[in-house]
Amino acid sequence: MEQIIFTTDSSMVLAELLRGVRHEQLFIVADKHTVGFCDKLLEKVDWIPLNVAVVDCGEENKSLNSVARIWSVLSKRGARRSSILLCVGGGMVTDMGGFAASTFKRGMRCIYVPTTLLAQVDASLGGKTGINFDGLKNEIGTFKEPERVIIDVMFLKTLPVRERMAGFAEMLKHGLLSDVEYLDRLLTCDTDEPDREEFLDLLKRSIAVKNEIVILDPLEKGVRKALNFGHTIGHAIESCSVMRHENLLHGESVALGMIAELYLSVREKGFPEEIFHRVRDFIRRYYPIYPVMGYADTLCELMSHDKKNDREGLNFTLLESVGQFSVDNYCSRELVMEALRQI
Repeated sequence: MEQIIFTTDSSMVLAELLRGVRHEQLFIVADKHTVGFCDKLLEKVDWIPLNVAVVDCGEENKSLNSVARIWSVLSKRGARRSSILLCVGGGMVTDMGGFAASTFKRGMRCIYVPTTLLAQVDASLGGKTGINFDGLKNEIGTFKEPERVIIDVMFLKTLPVRERMAGFAEMLKHGLLSDVEYLDRLLTCDTDEPDREEFLDLLKRSIAVKNEIVILDPLEKGVRKALNFGHTIGHAIESCSVMRHENLLHGESVALGMIAELYLSVREKGFPEEIFHRVRDFIRRYYPIYPVMGYADTLCELMSHDKKNDREGLNFTLLESVGQFSVDNYCSRELVMEALRQI
């Protein structure tokens, strides 16, 4: 399991981690927005980083072409397995940078500096890497643990509200997988003050929930599938949005997916309806609604390509109650259509 470092001064942490590392051994991948953070991040290092791969922003650029650009910088500038790839950005950058690191020379060292709430509580944790392929979310990927994940809470103050709420959707998922007390705190907390002690406590709790599950099942053979809750339908909505050149964020897609998959949990597993209504109403209030029924056939087709499917039907992680989950539940297309109408 990667070591997670909480800090309000990531430049100091990096200076310590990179002590003794020569500038030609460090490679950086960032997007066109987060590359602006790099000078500040490395201001306490006594040399100037020269090996920087900058990728275009946006989920549509989480592609093989972008990875090839990273590989090209690594290859042309003499990266070795002992070199370090520093991934600075949101989930797109950590997913794609981690994938590039895991495959270059069959694996080089990497460190993540996640700059969005979504990346801090989800994408940068657990060792999954991936890129999109043929319109399918994370169709190609590996398991690769970074050496360190640096969680700098000061980045949260730079996030637009929409980006912050996209990350908060994953925290809601962790609440549903944890306990009623934690879920209630999430549904009533002030998301406008992400640097307050209360919110930081929730952030650390969310990371702990995910890590506890990952430690039990690092390669997603069993219990880790619980973390897919909301993602089967959420990934389909996100892929549909990307194909149609619409601007729906990953966390927003997962939030909508959780509405539908909670409804499936009510129907198939007896999940409490009162909690379903509370979570559904919260998501409807804070997240954009997507016209899923206009694309229902496309969504079902996308779901059929989900990696969790190993027989006929659509495979879901469902909840029996808060903190009690059930993996590998196959639901009929008709029931899934009914669930989509709840969005």
